Amino acid sequence: MAETAITTVLAKVAELVAWEAAVLLDVGDDVRLLRDKLEWLHTFIRDADRRRRRRDDEFVAVWVRQTRDVAFEAEDALDDFLHRAARRRRQAPSPPLVASCAAWPPSCAGQVALRHDLSGRIRQIRKRLDEISANRAAYNIEHTPSPAWAAPSSSSATTLASWDDLEEYTVGFDKYSDMLKEQLLDDAVSGRALVSIVGESSIGKTTLARKVYESPEIRNHFEIRTWTVLPPKSRPADVLRDINRQASCQLRRSPSQQSVEDGCASEACRPPGKDVSNLLFRNLTGRRYLVVVDGSIAASDWNSLRASLPDERNGSRVVLITDMAGLEVVAYAGPATYNPIELERLNPDNTYEVFRRRVFGRGDCPRQHRSRYYQKIFQITRGLPLSVVVLAGVLRSKELPAEWDEVMSQLATAREPSSKNGNSRRIMSLAFDDLPHHLKSCFLYFAAMRESAAVDAQRLVRLWVAEGFVRPRRGSIMEEVGQSYLKELISRCMVQLVEKDEFGVVQKVVVHDRLHAFAQDEAQEASFIESHDSTDVLAPATVRRLAVQNSSERYVHLSSALPKLRSVVCDVVDDRNGGGGGAKCIQFTDLGFLHASKFLRVIDIHGLELKKLPNEIGSMIHIRYLGLQCGQLEKLPPSVSNLVNLQSLILKGSNAGHRVLDVTAAFWRIPTLRHVVAPFALPKVLGDLHSLQTLHGVQPLCWDTRGGGGGNPLGRSTNLRSLELSGLVAKHAGALTAALESLDLLVHLVLQGESLPSTVFSIPSLRRLQSLKLLGSMDSPDGPGGEEAADGMVRYIRPNLTRLSMWSTMVGQKFVDMLGELPSLADLTLMVGAYDGDRLEFRDGGFRSLQKLKLGLPELEEWTVRAGAMAALARLTLLRCANMRMLPEALAGIPELEEVVLYSMPRMVERIKKRGGEDHHKVKHVPVIQTIW
Repeated sequence: MAETAITTVLAKVAELVAWEAAVLLDVGDDVRLLRDKLEWLHTFIRDADRRRRRRDDEFVAVWVRQTRDVAFEAEDALDDFLHRAARRRRQAPSPPLVASCAAWPPSCAGQVALRHDLSGRIRQIRKRLDEISANRAAYNIEHTPSPAWAAPSSSSATTLASWDDLEEYTVGFDKYSDMLKEQLLDDAVSGRALVSIVGESSIGKTTLARKVYESPEIRNHFEIRTWTVLPPKSRPADVLRDINRQASCQLRRSPSQQSVEDGCASEACRPPGKDVSNLLFRNLTGRRYLVVVDGSIAASDWNSLRASLPDERNGSRVVLITDMAGLEVVAYAGPATYNPIELERLNPDNTYEVFRRRVFGRGDCPRQHRSRYYQKIFQITRGLPLSVVVLAGVLRSKELPAEWDEVMSQLATAREPSSKNGNSRRIMSLAFDDLPHHLKSCFLYFAAMRESAAVDAQRLVRLWVAEGFVRPRRGSIMEEVGQSYLKELISRCMVQLVEKDEFGVVQKVVVHDRLHAFAQDEAQEASFIESHDSTDVLAPATVRRLAVQNSSERYVHLSSALPKLRSVVCDVVDDRNGGGGGAKCIQFTDLGFLHASKFLRVIDIHGLELKKLPNEIGSMIHIRYLGLQCGQLEKLPPSVSNLVNLQSLILKGSNAGHRVLDVTAAFWRIPTLRHVVAPFALPKVLGDLHSLQTLHGVQPLCWDTRGGGGGNPLGRSTNLRSLELSGLVAKHAGALTAALESLDLLVHLVLQGESLPSTVFSIPSLRRLQSLKLLGSMDSPDGPGGEEAADGMVRYIRPNLTRLSMWSTMVGQKFVDMLGELPSLADLTLMVGAYDGDRLEFRDGGFRSLQKLKLGLPELEEWTVRAGAMAALARLTLLRCANMRMLPEALAGIPELEEVVLYSMPRMVERIKKRGGEDHHKVKHVPVIQTIW
């Protein structure tokens, strides 16, 4: 797609023009003329790309391809100039302030040669562009202006539905939902049974299953529920490992921070060197379970799965979500207990209802237009839910009726009667064409992600920023702009929202497998991303972005020279976490391609097994994002401080937090740093890092611990939004307090160590703080002193604190009373050692906004909840509170309570039984009660 290539080059030109005039001397005019030529081409190429996708004119396809190639050539020339100029700058000695160019003839001569080379290359590129334009005229490749509805933004929007409408509508699926629940809850069949949901792709199988999976009846009925999405070419061991991981996280919840809060990262959940099949069998034995497998599975893999699941005739179920070809597995599994649930397409009424809800939410299309679109929508989409949703995403921002009529007219004339799915591709293509320039690159980037897997939004936005897709916007940081891009893609129904936080920030997203396939096809055709899912990565030397998703093997070879490479995104199976004996996915020698890839901007590799990075990494001064998931990394080369454009350094792995990596002091003076997530020791004082927003995994080993404090160690990083510190001791209190007092923008804070200052609740500057996690003893168990922390004042000092988690803080009742005053606290976790005492009280009217409460206090005997306290509570989790005598009487008066979960509390399970349980009346109104031993 030439459009994205030209967009990238224009951004690069803007970056070059932003350099000082001395660098652009003699070439400034050439660069600006190139920019003007590309801007004109940009207006023509959008329509040409649309026609190329329709494959109705081979001349157009050739013209688009040639234009794209020249755009790539221009990008190479500009990147080469920036690379060589930056290296000369770094190598040149610092001149006297009054010196002139004549003072350094060699350096000046080098700069002149550099500019002359760029000027010559730009002239050649402009000449080629002129020839291509002449060919367009010679072969009568006419420009058709984009229709009004295809404008990047519409002046009149018809949509009433919110962008984050989370409900996945199951209109027309009521009968299927009833059938599925009946088969899952059937007491007449006590043995383990296979329940299958089949149907064509994008018909709504996963949506239906997810609705039932999350329903109160199912959550009450099964002790263990797991959901596994099968990526292409997945290995049986990986499927079993994922199921076992989810089961372990539900069964083996220790009161420790690791297993409860961090996704069961403890060794109990993933013991090395043991057969995962036996582990899974043992974990599920004695429990009624529901295992959902979403995707196509081979018959041999089904045998492996079936042998690992115990059948104790307790009503356990396995749900298989697959296409029609998956019926072979169902037949191979033996005599079917239940007939497959086969989904059919929506009828006209249900088609319109799904469309209406996606576009208008609770409203409806104006009465005078409703009848004319009722049949059109069904004729175009043919009742395929994905097509309905994507079409709704296009029309929800269009003017009614004029632009609606134009869109539907184009799709109606393009319909292919001979193909049942012919229009589905057309609708996706039209939705993609309708995206603004910058969103097209953002959407195509999903081609580098795993199919059907949830994508971390924070990681995705950081990658977009590093790639240069995100445009600056006055009054917003780049990450906020990237979030708005993601929300627009969700609003257009090109991307599906999986999870967001209380403040509307997107946490996880996913792309439907058919849209993902469309993105991969388009990215491949446009040379935007080269995707591979096997061990043989035979990428051409001209590849610019390389994505490797490897699930079937343990080894990927990446040593070939790739001189044009800008980005490498590699996600391979990391076998360290279960039973595989630590197989190597990528070796140190496989990073040989780095030396030849001098234009690299992004390195994001998961599944890495190496102890050091090659020193050549420091020569890649274009790198913006360096992300490595490598548990054995022992050191970084000193040359990493040469990455003068680095924005994000993300180092994660199983050994993170246990080993502190050495990094040169010069690293902390890279002015472009925005996100650092790595086990580093902080220097005494950070450099001028005014762009730094994220600082995780670090330890203040070099902070001044003198009694009077050593000043503010973070005083020149006042734009920090997220900070996670470990290794704190009492002597750090002064420096930490000084640092926190300067962080007015901080929204997320984690403190871990031997001694934590209680002033974290009283420092006035942290009014924007939303999330706080404390792991370690508080220096004042009764709360912070001083007038500013007087009773009731915390509500003004921490008005936005929404999530609070505490371990080993050993606070007293007065401290808890203070927490009860927090006006926005919605999620509270008190785990082992968080509270010092065997009696806990939530006083009258306290915790008014609390919705989720998790208590893991083994010493707690009596918990009292006064009238009006935690009146909005929706979910209560009690974890190993073995000494608790009874549940609070006040639970019976909390109408919002939807779920109560009891882990390893046999005495309490007896007390809440329906017959004879002393506490049954307190929770009988709760829809979901889960008891896990």
